[in-house]
Amino acid sequence: MNAAIKVTDLSKNFGRKQVLQSLHFSVPPDSIAGFLGPNGAGKTTTLRILLGLIPSYRGNLEMLGCSIPSQRVAALEQIGAVVENPTFIETMTAYENLYWFGSLYKPLTSVRINEVIEMVGLKEAIHQRFGTFSTGMKQRLGVAFGILHKPRLLILDEPTSGMDPAGRVHMREILQLIHSEEKTSIFLSSHLLDEVQRLCNYVVIIDKGVTVSQGFVADLLASHLEKWEIRMADEEIAQARQLIENLGQQIIVASTPRGLLLTMTTGLSAQVNQALVNANIKVSALIPQEASLEETFIKLTSDSGDKGGSS
Repeated sequence: MNAAIKVTDLSKNFGRKQVLQSLHFSVPPDSIAGFLGPNGAGKTTTLRILLGLIPSYRGNLEMLGCSIPSQRVAALEQIGAVVENPTFIETMTAYENLYWFGSLYKPLTSVRINEVIEMVGLKEAIHQRFGTFSTGMKQRLGVAFGILHKPRLLILDEPTSGMDPAGRVHMREILQLIHSEEKTSIFLSSHLLDEVQRLCNYVVIIDKGVTVSQGFVADLLASHLEKWEIRMADEEIAQARQLIENLGQQIIVASTPRGLLLTMTTGLSAQVNQALVNANIKVSALIPQEASLEETFIKLTSDSGDKGGSS
């Protein structure tokens, strides 16, 4: 199957400032993909170029098998997008805004409007004026507008911007529902790495306008090391630390409020646990620590900075 998005050698300058430098990445079909990078990395510029909102760039672009710009219209007919903060008419209701703006593109039915309103959790506010909406409600209405015509690909720029933790969880659930129920691929930029790790199965990481890394999240987080938190009584922590350090293995030991955090080669956890049991140290919990996308992101972008990326 064609990639949902394929970018090759994409470059863009604003005056003398080079924002994108031979950027390349590919987003697989049927995925929820995160687009990551520090502020100023070029994420929004890339999204705007993909949607045809910024002209005069160099490179090759494809979306849903359509070459851009020659087949741009055919591509955009299959794409929904919300770039930056969604804006609607303040004095019109959620329903009226969707009907008015959605009908400018294709005829709409009230059934579909009600369907997307319910999907994004705004059923109770369907006849409420947009000007009274909270930030989270405005973002959700923007997503509803993006999926009105059942796109194959939904592009979002910081969809949880300005939301509180509960709002971010709700948005994550909405996007998962859209992906599963509407069979829509999703490509979203975000700086909230924990949210991306929970939501996305694929990520593209850029820094200073160049591609730093891309791939499935599980592959990026795979490592020959594993982390375990070991919990025990306070009075046994010092003895346990000494015992583990004397095992003669390459184990990094750090303190936690309730015990120790161990970073070690995969497969050593059973040996460590057995040594503690043999020493009559009562381990109350042995908790595996999931690899963090944040740690991977910081390492990758730090490495790219050390190599002198484009500014």
